[in-house]
Amino acid sequence: MKTDHPDAGALFEADQLASLSLSLEVTRAQFSDILPRFEAKRFRDFHFLVEAKEADGRWPVRSWGMGTATA
Repeated sequence: MKTDHPDAGALFEADQLASLSLSLEVTRAQFSDILPRFEAKRFRDFHFLVEAKEADGRWPVRSWGMGTATA
């Protein structure tokens, strides 16, 4: 499962620990696929694409994806 979105979130600078904000927009069909796998704890390989730092001190996130275990 992978979704591309022009504004999927951002990574923000902080003094001690960076802050990540993600918007995991999915279609109804994707949500129907996600829920049973989430309940069965089969999510694997969650990843997101962080782009170059912008002038306002944040790194935009444009896409995210995840894989699931089949067994």
